[in-house]
Amino acid sequence: MLLHETLPWSDPVATARGIPASERCWALLHSSLRTPYTGRYSILALKPRREITGEDFEELEAAATDHRPPFENAWFGYLGYGLKHALECLPKDTPSKFPMPALWMVHYALILVFDHDLNKVDVWSEEREALRDIPHPVFRKKVKPPAIRGLGSNMDKAAYFAKVETIREAILRGDLSQANLTRKFQGEFAERADALALFETLCRLSPAPYSSFLKFGDVSVISSSPERFLALDAEGNADSRPIKGSAPRHPDNPAQDKATREELAGSEKDRAENLMIVDLMRNDFSRGCIPGSVRVDKLFEITSYATLHHLSSTILGKKHPEVSALEFIKNCFPPGSMTGTPKIEAMKLCTTLEGEARGVYSGAIGWLGGDGSADFAVVIRTLITDGLRFEFQVGGAIVADSTAKSEWQETLVKARALAATLGINMEELEGI
Repeated sequence: MLLHETLPWSDPVATARGIPASERCWALLHSSLRTPYTGRYSILALKPRREITGEDFEELEAAATDHRPPFENAWFGYLGYGLKHALECLPKDTPSKFPMPALWMVHYALILVFDHDLNKVDVWSEEREALRDIPHPVFRKKVKPPAIRGLGSNMDKAAYFAKVETIREAILRGDLSQANLTRKFQGEFAERADALALFETLCRLSPAPYSSFLKFGDVSVISSSPERFLALDAEGNADSRPIKGSAPRHPDNPAQDKATREELAGSEKDRAENLMIVDLMRNDFSRGCIPGSVRVDKLFEITSYATLHHLSSTILGKKHPEVSALEFIKNCFPPGSMTGTPKIEAMKLCTTLEGEARGVYSGAIGWLGGDGSADFAVVIRTLITDGLRFEFQVGGAIVADSTAKSEWQETLVKARALAATLGINMEELEGI
């Protein structure tokens, strides 16, 4: 039975700063932006008891349960894009220069749940001794961006333009309707960077409801994602909110910002992109939902963040009681907004074009509760560090009426907050 205590409010990021450097594995799922549907809670998970890494779901399926209290046998971490190979017969990926397991999920003995509405912290622990390890909050000033060297990409502008045209030709042949083409940026720090400070900077520059910091030894996964992949509650209510369609913010020019927002809302191209993924997610939901329960709750809703306006939709359903939470997630994985449609054809084509495995990017970050609940975000707006090395990735949906120039510009807009976090100017990024 889990021990439970309630503590006075403390800031989740400040509390994370108090974690000793000797702690090699911990997770912070941080709501750095409140929305009408999520953002009330942040969760800090400490004291790992068991780690599961691998290239398929098998070990996690054996370990996960749907019949306990939510924080008893809960698992935190990521499901990387490479798990697609455990679900479908697809071409092999070219190995990443930044190799990580396709799946990394951890069961922790100490969990702190920060309630941003009631200003309290609920602590759940497997053993009383672990309660002594609750970190004391540490406050500090902003940290300067790290010095960067050796910045590069797996795809220059000419190559990207050519790959967009290859996708358009495949669409015109009738092979598929949409494909999400992505490109990587990689580089090195001049000296070891403070990964948690980078996370704080990213959350300040680009707050989002699904911010997360995962530490696995020397590897840190730093994310500020606006997109919910999939949420389930203990009663089986399912919720997905795919994003497709983006436009840059203009915070210094309110009139232009409003015009851009309205243009996105009325864009036939962006609405078509979004509708394709809505149909894909409805189909994915139907594989594990009670027949007749799947519905579109919101269609073509504009959601605005620090650097981007997005077009998003909401799909709801009721999970069949004989389908486990993890099985339901597998039915929907990888997130349709990161593949294209039809999903398998889009994944096949992007594998051949991108030239390097995506890794964590395009997968999902979040947690599985012991009671069958789950909440995972799509891995976008994400930086990964390992010692002196780092990488991040951006992408966008290519459809029949896409133009290579506009899609290229969209990738740069999506990279803006990550580049600023690293102190990289946009002119340098565009010239790679």
